[in-house]
Amino acid sequence: MALTANRELNRYVDQELRSFGVAASEHIYKGALVGIERTSGFVRALVGGDAFAGIAYEEIDNSNGQDGDLSVRLYTQGDFIVTVNGALQSYAGIPVYAVNDDAMTAIPTNGVTMAGTLVAVVGSSLGIVRIQPLSVLAVEQHVQTRLTGSTSADTTHVVMSTNRAIRVVSAQVLYLTPPDQGALDVGFTLVEPDDVVNNFNLASLSANTAQVLTLAGRSVPAATSLLARVGQASAAAGAGGILTIRFVEIP
Repeated sequence: MALTANRELNRYVDQELRSFGVAASEHIYKGALVGIERTSGFVRALVGGDAFAGIAYEEIDNSNGQDGDLSVRLYTQGDFIVTVNGALQSYAGIPVYAVNDDAMTAIPTNGVTMAGTLVAVVGSSLGIVRIQPLSVLAVEQHVQTRLTGSTSADTTHVVMSTNRAIRVVSAQVLYLTPPDQGALDVGFTLVEPDDVVNNFNLASLSANTAQVLTLAGRSVPAATSLLARVGQASAAAGAGGILTIRFVEIP
């Protein structure tokens, strides 16, 4: 029923520490990344794919208890120094993802949990993360581009035009019949578009078999054309080439 008069709602003034019921048989250590187990709605030491709830303020052992028998206080805001695998200072400002109760990653993959924003890198695989509990998961998208080659010159294809900056998750290429020569470059630099994939030998492909590509870089700026350049073939340009890029947009 819609409101027909003013009302006062109870609210939490201090959002830094909040109390959550702990899932059955769970032991949460102080400093752990904590997630909401999606079936029960209670928290546990984070497993990739849980909704991120915060960082444990204290140790709670509910190993012999049922759902909600004990509660744990969590930090739900603030900047924390945590393990962030794959983090570089140039990634500052991008989302990071919780892998388990101990570590985060700068590289989004299946089964990870959006946990916050990388503020800075302070050591090898150590980052300052501004936590963002219950954030919306970054949605992985993909784009596919047909690749055609030539025996007379390189050919360049527009893969996509970015609105927001993106982070490339993975790239793969497939040819029904691979060319006999030529390299594949993917990037956004017009003169030499090799920022994402650099000099992959297309002649090394097996027919009708997808090949995951090694990435030279993952960051693509906003308002940029992502390009794929197929190097000149010798006698056979190949047929049925498809490039697939999986990516997430950076908020």
